Amino acid sequence: MDRLRSLGIDLRGARNTALDEHLLASPPPLVADALGYSHQIAFLHADAAGDAWSRYVNLRAKP
Repeated sequence: MDRLRSLGIDLRGARNTALDEHLLASPPPLVADALGYSHQIAFLHADAAGDAWSRYVNLRAKP
C-alpha cells in the first residue's frame, strides 16, 4: 500500500467509492457487518451516495 501511495494513487477515495457502490445495492447494516464498518458510518455513506435503503423502514406499511 505504501508503494501505491507513493505513486499518487488515492486509496481512500477508491475504498469509499467501493463502499458507496455496495451500499447502493444492499442495506447499510448488511454491508457494515460484512465489511467491518459501524452501522452509523454505513448509514452516513449510504445517505451521501443517495440510496433508498435508509428511507425503506419509513416506507413500510404499518401492521
